[in-house]
Order: sequence, then C-alpha cells, then structure tokens
Amino acid sequence: MIGRVVKGIGGFYFVHDGEHAVMGKARGNLKRNKELIYVGDIVDYDIDANDSDDECVINRVIERRNFLTRPPVSNLDMLVVVFSLRHPAVNYPVIDKLLAGAEKNGIKPVICVSKPDLVSSDELAECRGIYRDIYPVLSVNGNTGEGTEELLEMIRGRSAALAGPSGVGKSTITNHILGDSVAAVATGEISGKTRRGRHTTRHVEVFPLGGGTYLYDTPGFTSLDMDEIEAVRIRELLPEFRELNHRCRYADCMHINEPECAVKEALAAGRINRSRYDSYIMMTEEVKAWQKQRR
Repeated sequence: MIGRVVKGIGGFYFVHDGEHAVMGKARGNLKRNKELIYVGDIVDYDIDANDSDDECVINRVIERRNFLTRPPVSNLDMLVVVFSLRHPAVNYPVIDKLLAGAEKNGIKPVICVSKPDLVSSDELAECRGIYRDIYPVLSVNGNTGEGTEELLEMIRGRSAALAGPSGVGKSTITNHILGDSVAAVATGEISGKTRRGRHTTRHVEVFPLGGGTYLYDTPGFTSLDMDEIEAVRIRELLPEFRELNHRCRYADCMHINEPECAVKEALAAGRINRSRYDSYIMMTEEVKAWQKQRR
C-alpha cells in the first residue's frame, strides 16, 4: 500500500492513504540503515496482520521530490510565505531569503500578506508592487477570514506549507483553512515587549484536506538554509534576474561591480525593484561569508 506520512511522534508514524490514517513503525531494515522518515514522505507500507488495531509497518520510502531538514519535511509543492506589514513589521530580506530557499528546493512560492486591515490600501499596493509579475500575491485577514477561499483555491491539489516570521498569523490562517474539519491549531498573541509572536505550533503535522490537498503545519518555519550553494547561483533564484543573467557582458556576472550588467541596467530603469536587489546583495554576501568560514 502507498500512503503519506502525516505525523511522527516518538518513533511512531501516522500514514494517510487518502481516506484515513493508521499508526505504525518503520521496518527493521530502515532502522538498521538509519534511514530517516520525514513527515510528508510517500511510503510503501503493509497493515500488520498480527495487530488488532490495524497498525502498519513501513517498508520503504519512495524517492522524494524534495526535502528540508529544518523543518524536517518532504515532498512540498508550494510554500506560502506569510508576512504582515505591521505588528510585526515586514523584514523584506528575510522574506526574500525564504522565497529564494523555496526556489532552491524546487518549491513554488506564493506571497500572503496578513493583517491587511492594519495598513492603508496604498501601503498594501506598494507591497504587492514589489512582487507583481514575480509571484502570486494575496491577502488574508485573520480576524474575518477574508481571503481564505482564494488561498485555499491556490493550494488545492498541492502539498503546501505556511512559512514566515512568528506573530504574523500563520496559525490563525491555518485555522481558517481547516475550519471545523480537524482540531484547531493553537494560536498565540504578540509579545507586548518585543512585538514578536510566540511560537504556538509544537510539532510537524500534515492535514489532509481532500482532493490531493495537504497542508503542512510546521513549528518555527521562519527561514530556509542557503548552505551548500555557490554565490553565483543566488542570481538564478530570483525569477526577475534569470532572463537578464545571460545578457550581461560577462557570463559569470554577479550584478554588483561588473560593467555592462543587464541586471543593474534594469534596476536603474525601475524594471527590478530596489528592495529585491538589496536582498540579493545581502544573500550573496551571506553565502560568501559562509564559504569563507569553511575554508
């Protein structure tokens, strides 16, 4: 039988077959080989005929499309990057690093601006303008649930996770998506002193929503590692750079100090957003510093 691991606790795994979940353990060969099982893994399993509670035994993990180590999840199709413009204020370099990390792992990014009621329509439009024609952008009001249906339609038929800084309302949005079908996810208030959110999700879990839709609920999903990547590859992770990368004078142009750079020309002409370019510089410098430490 084939199913998806939707939860793992203390060496036990819950495998969902599209209709219901059964609890089980990994077969001995997986343990001996120290093969990790991630939440989100597609696995081959058998129902344990000797167990009256219909427990299962996982035989093998089917090849993953992708996997992340922090949080430990696999087979994501879509990453919904959630952020608010106020309470907490947006940090665009952090958001852009999340987006680049999704690109690096072959995961489709989507932008979700939360708490739109706290800002003016002009501020919201300015934010949307940064990512216009790059990624899908939508807003969800956690207080009213407005925008939830649009988000649900966007993730339909896909395996999706919400990521972003704490305190932006990811758990509240998750509750709106799940509705009354499953137990509500805990939500937390913004810390009065730091204006940052308190982490409320405690373990990785996947909620099957039917029709091939799976919502990953992950604790502290605020960043994606950019390790093990060459600095020159960062330019490939920004969609608006990709076509221009091959129009520069130098094939390995880093779009920083080189002459006749198509990206810098597009930046000067306003075709590339300054905020996105600044994030690119930050990520490039970060990767270079990481590589230098490893030498």
